[in-house]
Amino acid sequence: MTSPKSAAVVVLVRTQPELEVFWMRRSPQMVFQGGYHAFPGGQLDPNEDARVCAARELQEETGVTVDPSTLIDVGRWMTPAFVPRRFDTCFFLAQCPDGENPRITSGEHDLGEWIRPADAVAKWQEGRILMAPPVLHGLKCLAEGLDDIEERMKASPWASGEPILAGELRAGILLVPVRTPTLPPATHTNCYVIGGDEVIVVDPASPYEDQQEMLDRVLDNRKIREIWLTHLHQDHIGGAMHLKKERNVKIAAHPITKRGLEGIVEVDRTFAQNERVELSGNPGWILNVLHTPGHARGHVCIFEEKNGSLILGDLMAGFGTIVIDPPEGHMATYFDSLRRMQALDVTALFPAHGPVMANPKEKIQKYLDHRMERERKILAAWQQGRRSAAEIVEEVYTDVPPAMYGVAERSVAAHLEKLREEGRI
Repeated sequence: MTSPKSAAVVVLVRTQPELEVFWMRRSPQMVFQGGYHAFPGGQLDPNEDARVCAARELQEETGVTVDPSTLIDVGRWMTPAFVPRRFDTCFFLAQCPDGENPRITSGEHDLGEWIRPADAVAKWQEGRILMAPPVLHGLKCLAEGLDDIEERMKASPWASGEPILAGELRAGILLVPVRTPTLPPATHTNCYVIGGDEVIVVDPASPYEDQQEMLDRVLDNRKIREIWLTHLHQDHIGGAMHLKKERNVKIAAHPITKRGLEGIVEVDRTFAQNERVELSGNPGWILNVLHTPGHARGHVCIFEEKNGSLILGDLMAGFGTIVIDPPEGHMATYFDSLRRMQALDVTALFPAHGPVMANPKEKIQKYLDHRMERERKILAAWQQGRRSAAEIVEEVYTDVPPAMYGVAERSVAAHLEKLREEGRI
């Protein structure tokens, strides 16, 4: 588990002509939460006080100067364990001083504006933006006014420095990271709970009792319509039978996945081709199940049509890359699945491993470009006389630690299979 770094954030408000908050959108190129809306802030320097850091970051990012001693403590939030870059962040509230006019002053952001808190929450509710749970919590509190704001912002169970167990990144799409026996660098698999009055649970993944109990608590007061599996790998199905028995609900999967899980998981029904399911509630959800083979023959993605959220399974990851391991994996089919998902009206990517990603079409293109560049180097190594996957890995995967060479060899085998099918080797 990555140790969190200390950080500080300023929730900058003004009350004339009405209550507004200054928020910023992080540039798409930023590694941490690129494309997310957030408040000004950043990492503490060595031995720096959190208030001093908050005031410094506010001045560096917006040009606004505040007295650190006037900042009001409104909570402390810690990013969850599954995120590769973790922060233990102090949140402070500040009134914008008279005469100060915040603006973007660094390349870390591409938008900065005053906005009514209720309007910011509405944009999130409509699926038009992404923001982290503490930002959403702060905006919801501000939408109710400044009375008792300190107490209300600290009222969240996650506002006291405990790692967040679950986060609602889009209205009615709850991300619950559960610890699983997955491949590094991942340590967790994201289970998604989608809906309102009734929910679909996607990939209850953990075989570990403590993680199953944690997910049970999250789901305690929710009516579960069904359990959906994106594919058959063990780090996606480990808690399916526990939840099925605990809540007496059915499991659905692709027909190929059902066959592969015989004797392991009792799948009650299979998805129809391009199955669409509508869930009631606010704002309502339409889920389209799409067959996306490549990582696994029965792999599916789930596209929420109203706000463009794409539940990826293992089509992509929030960090690192996806292993394509023949014969279950097939590289040419994987490329095709990526391109078909890129053609959809996708607004955000919800992977099984790592954080939710904004700028989806660019992210998918980067995945394609990375794979094609690997393939170009693999072909060059082959033409230079390298024939075994091990030899090619040493030549091509110079950015991968030796401990991961075995995994890389499986991807090399998939690329070589594709090149043979295309008649290029």
